[in-house]
Amino acid sequence: MRILFAKLALILLLISVLSGCIGVESKVLDEINLATAIGYDYVDKTHFEAIAVTPLYYPDKTIKNITFSSKSSLSKDVRDEMNQQSERPIFSGKLEVVLYEKRLAKQGIFYLIDTLIRDPSIGTTLKLGIVEGSSKGVLSPQFGNIDKGIYLSNTIEQNIKMGMLPKTNLHLFLYAHYSEGMDPFLPIVKALDGKVYIKGNAMFNSKGEYVYQTKSRENVIFKMLYENTTSKEGFSTKIEGREFASVNNIKTKRSYKISKPMTDTPITIDLEIKAILREYTGDEVTPKMIKIIEDKMSKDVKERSENLVRNFQKLHVDPLGIGEQVRTRTRSWDKKKWDEIYTSIPINVDAKVKILESGVVE
Repeated sequence: MRILFAKLALILLLISVLSGCIGVESKVLDEINLATAIGYDYVDKTHFEAIAVTPLYYPDKTIKNITFSSKSSLSKDVRDEMNQQSERPIFSGKLEVVLYEKRLAKQGIFYLIDTLIRDPSIGTTLKLGIVEGSSKGVLSPQFGNIDKGIYLSNTIEQNIKMGMLPKTNLHLFLYAHYSEGMDPFLPIVKALDGKVYIKGNAMFNSKGEYVYQTKSRENVIFKMLYENTTSKEGFSTKIEGREFASVNNIKTKRSYKISKPMTDTPITIDLEIKAILREYTGDEVTPKMIKIIEDKMSKDVKERSENLVRNFQKLHVDPLGIGEQVRTRTRSWDKKKWDEIYTSIPINVDAKVKILESGVVE
């Protein structure tokens, strides 16, 4: 009996201690505004404009997105000024997505991300993105009867699961930034004709500055090089003359061959790509033609991949985490030395495309 009472007392003590440590003040939802999306736009070298979106739910199930904006040089000052515009205090406990304008990202955004890290109510699965145009242009329009933060977050997530985006969120961005062998990236979004489009991926250097945007033909290549994945994203190649072939339902598997880590010995990335032929502009899809298409696509993937990697090396960015692959294979890891040799190491890509099905076009 004494043991039972002792256990109960210990449990009650732990509950009281944890309750005190959490220190999160409870809020009544009807008495606060919950921001689901925030955007930051460039003003000048020391100031930015912040835009916050809070959804307002009506009894007839319609949703109206209310926006607040303020200019400052500190995120906390912005929140104070926004609260002066609102009849209810604004909180970030339901934040789904945070956007940054390109011009702002070029000078570095980690001083703005710092406020997200310090907020215990914000989860690490929060989506981040770079805006082509302005954050206000993305966050101000009403995208149908939906919470704008959820809409933007779902758009990014859908393109991760089915499209051209590798997996990305606040946690992965911070992991890549603080890692010694890789650099972070974020999706680029743009508002056009009342909709939001995913344009590509923004690459950041070790200082947290945006330096490069993947082009349309590089997006699917970057995803294949970055992670083992299954994607509905299509990929097309010119076969010969006016003949083109296109595949989708791409499943990729990548592996590294690093024979002598921390030297200028060539590194090879092996790509195994399995796909379904969805379109062919030629006359007939024979087994011989399938082999020709596979060989052409393998060569095309190899060329595009190696060109993209060389671009990364010239910019001294490593979003693929090649340095991380080297670091895990050596006991003599030296970040300073790696930074010196990274741009000159020959990095080759061996791609092998295998077409599993072609019945759709036969």
